[in-house]
Amino acid sequence: MIRPKLSLVIPTYTITKELEEIAIRSVSSYVDHVDELIVCEDGGMLSYNLLQIADSYIYNKDNLGFSGNVNRGWRYAKGEYVAIVNSDTQLESGELYDLCVPGKVTSPHITNQHIERLAGPFWVAPREVTKERGYLLEDMRTYSSDSDYDHRIKDIFEKVPSVKIFHLQAQTVTAAGVEGGEEQERDRQIYQKLIEKGEASA
Repeated sequence: MIRPKLSLVIPTYTITKELEEIAIRSVSSYVDHVDELIVCEDGGMLSYNLLQIADSYIYNKDNLGFSGNVNRGWRYAKGEYVAIVNSDTQLESGELYDLCVPGKVTSPHITNQHIERLAGPFWVAPREVTKERGYLLEDMRTYSSDSDYDHRIKDIFEKVPSVKIFHLQAQTVTAAGVEGGEEQERDRQIYQKLIEKGEASA
């Protein structure tokens, strides 16, 4: 059986050495388990370490926000399946190709965090689903765009417990200084309006 081509996109915001080190550990844990690994840097430092590890390194001079940064890598990816993966996660065990399920958006088991539905730190989408359901909404630059995406794909979502990852919860947003800030509140307001229109779920 021929396995599908899997691309993995890791958005980064490397404004401190701490964030670079977290991203290096993440990228290093995944790079040998996929066909293509793409790092998208969103206006922080140019990391020669990440550039050397990744298959492709996309540098955004201006800050696009999390959603725009993810979408840029997602559109660039060549795989039949694309994994969107936070830079503060690491692979613990399992075969990432188990997450490639035709017609389904999937997430692995996060060993230190219980998430029933789509896991914002890590999900995989087939190309045909992306064409039908779209990318992240870029109006929400930093928060809630993954919740909106979860709502759009909830009928075709599947959890894959055979793949296990570890998530350093809130490490990147805290180090980047965006946790609890104005952008978080603005994005939550945008998402609340989607809920009120029946286009998202609480």
